Amino acid sequence: MQPVYLNHLLIFLDADTYRSIGASGFLNDHFASSEERTTHDQATGMSWTGRYYYGRDTYFEFMNPDRTSWAPRDALAFGIEREGGSEELAGRLERELKRDITLFKRKRRYRDQDIPWFWTVDIPRKDDARLISWVMEYDPGFLDRWAPDLPPEKPAAGKPGIARSGFLTRYRSAIGDDLPDRLFRDITSVTVTLPPDEADLLAAELGVYGYAATKMDRPAEPDGDDVAGLGPDTTSGMAADRSESAPPATRQRVNFRGPDLEIVVEWSVRASGPVGGGADRTGSAATGSFGDGFGITTFSMETKPVSVTTTHTFGPACRLTVDRTGKATWSFRPNAR
Repeated sequence: MQPVYLNHLLIFLDADTYRSIGASGFLNDHFASSEERTTHDQATGMSWTGRYYYGRDTYFEFMNPDRTSWAPRDALAFGIEREGGSEELAGRLERELKRDITLFKRKRRYRDQDIPWFWTVDIPRKDDARLISWVMEYDPGFLDRWAPDLPPEKPAAGKPGIARSGFLTRYRSAIGDDLPDRLFRDITSVTVTLPPDEADLLAAELGVYGYAATKMDRPAEPDGDDVAGLGPDTTSGMAADRSESAPPATRQRVNFRGPDLEIVVEWSVRASGPVGGGADRTGSAATGSFGDGFGITTFSMETKPVSVTTTHTFGPACRLTVDRTGKATWSFRPNAR
């Protein structure tokens, strides 16, 4: 089975928090190689604007809610590095998930041309889904046509021609930003909080990718209705650990280990309102999927060590803690400590 890596995270925030992040000298000049850009897809007529933070193999982006042409929802974007692997993976997902899978090529505009960029293996989800996901297979000819005069001239030794690292090197080169001078290296873990039906689907998807369930916690005793939505396949062979520390809305938490990171899936029984109470995720009175506390709630990163641990706040439910030991964590949980 080909490895399915993390490519990047996509995170929506409210407009005020997005502006606060954009104004941060620490983030944009010191923490990571970064840029704000707008991307147009001529084939679909879609466009999106966000702030991008590039590491070695992975990156994350915060979306501008006022300049993005789809509903605000977070995303896990995975990646494969074997040419031609998208079709095989799409077939495997269809067979094991028993649902239709979409496979299409996305393009990116460069000097008035639309250049093939990557294949997308997409798992259709309901219109009000809190989280979406897809798998990317970069086009092997993209780097020959998009800013071809910039590094890298060829893949690094031992790396495939469509390795994520080569594409991120090109992206950083295009903005004249150098990775060694920045703190951020790569994403190492992600926590997503979802309603039971969405958590079930994500758990099944990770299983197809070969991610192994390594730990399961049940913070509180679910009632009969809750158990029905948790999915028996997820907990097979694992003993429950009744932790006292999880928020009351979380009925189950499962750790999945992949080739380059850990993904923690939380099953939440709260259908509306912010998880954990207090201010919602956007720091406003927003309702619906944009401000209900679901989606990507934390993620951790490998960084260069620093001399002092610091916390940087960008809104009521958005903060970054940079630990002196070489780890940093973004939190999007309302009233998180």
